[in-house]
Amino acid sequence: MKLYYMPGACSLAPHVAMREAGMTFDLVRYDNEKHALQGGAPLESVNDKGYVPVLELDDGQRLTEVSAVLQYVADQAPAAKLAPPNGTMARYRLQEWLNFIATEVHKSFWPFFHAGCDAEKPNQQERLHGRLGWVERHLADRPFLMGGDFTVADCYLLTAVNWIRPAGFDLAKWPGLQAYRNRLKDRPSVKAALEAEGLLRRG
Repeated sequence: MKLYYMPGACSLAPHVAMREAGMTFDLVRYDNEKHALQGGAPLESVNDKGYVPVLELDDGQRLTEVSAVLQYVADQAPAAKLAPPNGTMARYRLQEWLNFIATEVHKSFWPFFHAGCDAEKPNQQERLHGRLGWVERHLADRPFLMGGDFTVADCYLLTAVNWIRPAGFDLAKWPGLQAYRNRLKDRPSVKAALEAEGLLRRG
């Protein structure tokens, strides 16, 4: 199994999840500056949509999109409790979170990491502040998004929270999210993923 990733990108979420699930896999890095994967091939050779993550299974099939990859990973290791069982209301709640993070949080960061998007920044900044505040209020005194269990939704949210400072915002504005990040960054799966991607020194 291979995970195609870019350091610190949304592919960090399935990277953490795969380590949490105890999976054996290879990492294949995408260099955004060189626009090439390790070995020199274009990213489009594994995903014609042109972005990560890409999870390549042992039979050669490839799965893309963070929410889909995360749920696939969770379902391979049910004992890890990274997702509630399929068909339960709790599973739909997990999907609700994954969709919210993908569409309301993740995509709002886009103009802060891509050139030529300055006109979009004011609206997306307001949107992000509102959405992050809402998540913080939901977390309240819960250790994780779904309550007492660390799930793939936390893998995704943590990835997004890690973007707050690089996007130019003060994480201290959301003390609940700051505390959440501080708790999770010491989790063995998170530390291992950050180390493997060369991100530990950046906090």
